[in-house]
Amino acid sequence: MEPANEEKLASVSNLVTVFENSRTLGTAPRDQAQPPAPEPWEKPHVGETPESGPRTVSRRCLSSLKNKLSSGAWRRPCQPGASAGAVPQEPEEKKVVRELLETEQAYVARLHLLDQVFFQELLQEAQGSKAFPEDVVRLIFSNISSIHQFHARFFLPELQRRLEDWTATPRIGDVIQKLAPFLKMYSEYVKNFGRAAELLATWTDKSPPFQEVIARIQSSEASGSLTLQHHMLEPVQRVPRYELLLREYVQKLPAQAPDRADAQKALDMIFSAAQHSNAAIAEMERLQDLWEVYQRLGLDDDIVDPSNHLLREGPVLKISFRRSDPMERYLFLFNNMLLYCVPRVIQVGAQFQVRTRIDVAGMKVRELPDAEFPHCFLVSGKQRTLELQARSQEEMASWIQACQAAIDQIEKRNETFKAAVQGPEGDAQEQLQSEELGLRAPQWVRDKMVTMCMRCQEPFNALTRRRHHCRACGYVSAPASAPAPTTSNQGSFLASCCPAPEPGRRRPGAAPAALS
Repeated sequence: MEPANEEKLASVSNLVTVFENSRTLGTAPRDQAQPPAPEPWEKPHVGETPESGPRTVSRRCLSSLKNKLSSGAWRRPCQPGASAGAVPQEPEEKKVVRELLETEQAYVARLHLLDQVFFQELLQEAQGSKAFPEDVVRLIFSNISSIHQFHARFFLPELQRRLEDWTATPRIGDVIQKLAPFLKMYSEYVKNFGRAAELLATWTDKSPPFQEVIARIQSSEASGSLTLQHHMLEPVQRVPRYELLLREYVQKLPAQAPDRADAQKALDMIFSAAQHSNAAIAEMERLQDLWEVYQRLGLDDDIVDPSNHLLREGPVLKISFRRSDPMERYLFLFNNMLLYCVPRVIQVGAQFQVRTRIDVAGMKVRELPDAEFPHCFLVSGKQRTLELQARSQEEMASWIQACQAAIDQIEKRNETFKAAVQGPEGDAQEQLQSEELGLRAPQWVRDKMVTMCMRCQEPFNALTRRRHHCRACGYVSAPASAPAPTTSNQGSFLASCCPAPEPGRRRPGAAPAALS
């Protein structure tokens, strides 16, 4: 640069700096003297008014001018026929596709870190040192290798080629339609994510070699000062990110764009894949809830069966037929059973002890109008019949509604199954009426409601004629020859209390509502 030009540039830059330093918000600097007021004989120049102050230059304009001077852009000659700002504007839908490509490139780099760095190095350490099992590493990373290969070898190259040929083929709907079904592989990864996080935390504390490998990779530049848990969360969030970007792409498309139909169909497919992942998350949370219930109950049972659904749980009061005060109990209602539990006094391990499991199939529930115990309802099943008291009318109604919904669902499923088995000739088959006696446990009559045997009207006494409940009808009686009913002699007691019914008549199924 010539000395004259350098001098000119320096002088203009200094002038801009002076303007920036001397410009204030409506007041002059305190350490700077105010300019002298004009004398009366001095007249303003033409075009000036005495009242108007100096014209200020905006700070943005000064900064822009200073940047142009320092970069030398002010010396560039203008092209003939061109004007400033004549760069063609990129279409809005192409900007969305470019953002999709850029985020996909960053995502593939993250998948490479998970698959080829974290996974492979932990696997090699497990195979070499045997400090931790290989199966633990495979469970933590699930199917991350398949996800990485799909995005690195198929999804990303297709997006790159389509954006490079955007002028000739301005569309991505067909590409995403072709590849969207493969996104359902994320459901396996998402379903395993909770278990993987638990295994990662457990073995990080348990195995120093495991912790050392992870800490070394996390401190590398490729990890970006982020933890392994943060990287593992990326695939969980990726499919919803596709849905948002594609939805924005459809909104930016012109009304008559040739890609609108394909893009909308691709959006529906992405939404289906996202719903698939959400369903996997919901299923994982449901199984986790079942596992927690299993731990609270301490059962060696099939309660963690994937077909089980926990519908409701909560405390209730059990009305006893012997005691006058209700007892605290806890209910777990599933789609196929009701668990009647007792809270443990010392809650070491399991919190509840299961007293009775009542099958929903064949169960009945109804409200009990009882002046002594308000908010009562009756649950009658094959295994047992319970008189329960809720804390409020709303809670009682909620329990009845939940139990009835489970019963209706079971009955509907059974009717569908019978219709499928019977076929078109099912109507010709005889429908046998089921006997109420023995179908479900009876409602036992409370001891204090009767003073004599309900069969022979003989008064009770504490030694020779004690109260016993019939396991078939629930009546209170004192059989003269039969001992107290147990599991072994239940049949004889049933025969003594409930004689065989006449042909065409049923045995009594429940105690009467009021006893004289």
